[in-house]
Amino acid sequence: MNVNRPRVSVILPTFNRARFLPEAFASIRAQTWPHWEVIVVDDGSTDDTRALVEQAQQTSEGRIRYFFQENRGAYAARNTGVDHATGDYIAFFDSDDLWLPGYLERCVVALDHKRDVDWVYVACRSVDESTGQTIAPSTFYVDGTPRPFLALGTHVSGGLHVLDDAKALDSQLAGGLYAGLQNSVIRRRVFTSARFWDDYRVVEDVLFLIRALSRGLHVGYIDEVLVVYRVHADNSSASSTAANPARLRPIFEEEVRGFERLLAELPLTDDAVAALRRQLGSKYFWRLGYAAYWQLGERVAAMNAFRAGLRLRPLDWRMWRTYAVCRLRSVVQRAPGGSNA
Repeated sequence: MNVNRPRVSVILPTFNRARFLPEAFASIRAQTWPHWEVIVVDDGSTDDTRALVEQAQQTSEGRIRYFFQENRGAYAARNTGVDHATGDYIAFFDSDDLWLPGYLERCVVALDHKRDVDWVYVACRSVDESTGQTIAPSTFYVDGTPRPFLALGTHVSGGLHVLDDAKALDSQLAGGLYAGLQNSVIRRRVFTSARFWDDYRVVEDVLFLIRALSRGLHVGYIDEVLVVYRVHADNSSASSTAANPARLRPIFEEEVRGFERLLAELPLTDDAVAALRRQLGSKYFWRLGYAAYWQLGERVAAMNAFRAGLRLRPLDWRMWRTYAVCRLRSVVQRAPGGSNA
């Protein structure tokens, strides 16, 4: 085997985030696993992205390649990167995050050791980008309490917890396995028959893993913090926009649309269909209906989303109670002399 060939193709999609690129390249260069290539896919940037990449290429010994495309979104950019990848494994680097030095090595060694595992991921530390303060020491825990997916059945091999629980898909549907693209290394063969849905801008990380699990993909995690996730105002995820219903609305609309598509297209077991319907009902009601439409004062849209959620979860008394209260408030506000607040 040629030890100098890239075992890992690092795909770095970016759009107008030139300020993060020097640290991104430094983070990749600091990896203790040296056999990598970087494929930068510039999704239509208008800042100094190209110049910074060209500067990095001068000292990369040909290991950094650059591709420009008209703006089509991060998932389309990732698909472009996969098209040009040559490594055995794919790692997706979000330009605003950081990898700790042992990240690639821990994941590659785990995948080399467990040939039947397709996807390995690690924990992240969430930090405030502006202050550097830690928001969450590990994404696998909440105030020291393990997230539900850590209770799934596994067998452990060399620090890798391989999920062998039939409820893994249900767990991803219910609350997530916390296997984001930025903290995962995936065999390139996974992308032979599957690509990202590039008409989505935010939630395809979640949807892609659901589709992969439904096909029988084997997943394992390392309970160690090896990625730093930086929260800032330009993050596209819901976690960074929790106080802003206007920014949440398109995310939740996309999320509902994606889950509807999963329900229509995936060949799922009856149990998985039931779990997917439960989650879709909650997303319609609590996320789209209440956290977005209701908070924005879009009462008609909120009521429609509430009813869609109740059709999927007709026995959820908390939904019915909230629906009744919101409906009463809407009636009062429409009445003569009612408050519009």
